[in-house]
Amino acid sequence: MKRIIRSFGRIKSRKLSDNKTKIHQELLPIYQKDFINKDNLTLEIGFGFGDFTFELAKKNPNYNIIASETHINGVINLLSKLEKEPLNNISIFQDDVRILLNKLPDNVLNKVYILFPDPWPKVKHHKRRIINHDFIKILSKKIQKNGKLIIATDHDSYKKWIMNVIISNNEFIWNAKSNKDWQEFPQDWTYTKYQKKAEKEGRKSIYLELINQNI
Repeated sequence: MKRIIRSFGRIKSRKLSDNKTKIHQELLPIYQKDFINKDNLTLEIGFGFGDFTFELAKKNPNYNIIASETHINGVINLLSKLEKEPLNNISIFQDDVRILLNKLPDNVLNKVYILFPDPWPKVKHHKRRIINHDFIKILSKKIQKNGKLIIATDHDSYKKWIMNVIISNNEFIWNAKSNKDWQEFPQDWTYTKYQKKAEKEGRKSIYLELINQNI
């Protein structure tokens, strides 16, 4: 079996308080649901602190969202939101998303979001970037025909990398007709703290909406 190269950094950044530990222990099992046979199955890969996931679930109660994240502090942040306002259309997967994808049947996902993934900016670390040729092929098998893969990044090097990966593969079609299609985000888009910080610091984000051909 081919060794999986780790695509994420540390899984814990701060010591957890007793309350956060309790939230994690008590709520995570509640939100580890089996959504495989549900309609409108959506996956967010690397949800960070869960701002986008939470709002997406609130705005789209018909979506069944699998939210994948390895960083325990981010998982607890999302669980804290769900403690205050429970939502029954979120399932949390706290591990490498490739483990999850290997278990999912083909043609099951309606939509996949990869928002502001770790750019691994050093050349020697480029092999750790989650968006690569092999991963795109896997996603194409798991996403339904005409389903969507939505990617956003603010990192200039990663923008070029992603475009090269997409263009050199036949799995997805990018139907952008003007600069507006990739420079502007949808009106109902939830801007996370990270995206707001990036734009405040002058880093322009791009939005790519790709259609799966499922060849």
